Amino acid sequence: MITDTQALFEWKVRAMAQPAGRTVLDLEADSMHRHREKLCLIQYADEQGVTIIDPLAIEDLRLFAVWMEQADVWMHGADYDMNLLQSAFGTLPHLILDTQIAARLLGFRQFGLAALVEHFFDITLSKKNQKADWGLRPMTESMKEYAQGDVKYMLSMADILVERLKKAGRYDWFIESCELQMQKGRERHLAADSEPWRIKGSGNLEARGLAALRELWNWRNDEAALWDRPAFMVCGNDELIRWSLALQEFRTIHPPHHFHAHRAARFRRAVEHFQLLDEEEYPQPPKRTRHETDPEFEERLEHWQKRRNTIAQTLDLEPCIIATRSQLESIAADYERGMSKLMNWQRNLLQH
Repeated sequence: MITDTQALFEWKVRAMAQPAGRTVLDLEADSMHRHREKLCLIQYADEQGVTIIDPLAIEDLRLFAVWMEQADVWMHGADYDMNLLQSAFGTLPHLILDTQIAARLLGFRQFGLAALVEHFFDITLSKKNQKADWGLRPMTESMKEYAQGDVKYMLSMADILVERLKKAGRYDWFIESCELQMQKGRERHLAADSEPWRIKGSGNLEARGLAALRELWNWRNDEAALWDRPAFMVCGNDELIRWSLALQEFRTIHPPHHFHAHRAARFRRAVEHFQLLDEEEYPQPPKRTRHETDPEFEERLEHWQKRRNTIAQTLDLEPCIIATRSQLESIAADYERGMSKLMNWQRNLLQH
């Protein structure tokens, strides 16, 4: 376990010597326990074994960031980890090869890391520390064991997946999918920085409802900061959407009974602040594509759904891997524009 700059330098020399695509990364954070999550652990693996880097003990992690920017690394289900890396270092690896993407392109329906490790190696990974507080020091032995397990089998599994992808003629699909995932990860990170209150479900709200959601999201964020706990411990996103919809419809909302007096008072002040906003201050809903004026839209959409489903069945893949519903809607609305949004391999499948 690396806890000082000298050991990190020695690790970097080792890591730089590894061939491209022969290293593994995983991360642990304290998002289940703190308001502002922080990177608490970096798990690294290569042919020589597993190394754990402790970012809480090392003040300057530039050595890691410099290596990472140049590295092609394996990760599993990297969406969340990409956000952590960008928050901590402002950058991503040169290429993230995602074993979850590889597994899905091979038709696996159970594509979690534990499920894949059990499938390929008949080994059951412990889930005991899945929700552990990784910001605590010293770590228990079982936490260290859990952290190692997340990367210990990844290279061996990657070799199997790559061999199968190449045999199935889908390796190029895999690389293109990984590159797109990184692009989307960068875009999501930028969007979250600009309007983080636009959570799932907000797309169904009108301008008044969005104004209410923004005020309530800011209230919840302030409460979480005061408490130093994750925002979901104050209230869930579903509650924010439900309250915002009520306010949009000019209905009265009340703080939950379990809120203590001070939190309930701040909740009411947030609602009052929303009520005083002018309509010019309301955020605008995203522009929607309307198909009501196109009577043949549903017919075209059904055609593309059937075509996609037939291809998916032939290839033994989940239909959404070939194209999501929103992608098919784009194609049905505007063929050229919709097709241009697909990856090359998706477009080739649907057009032939």
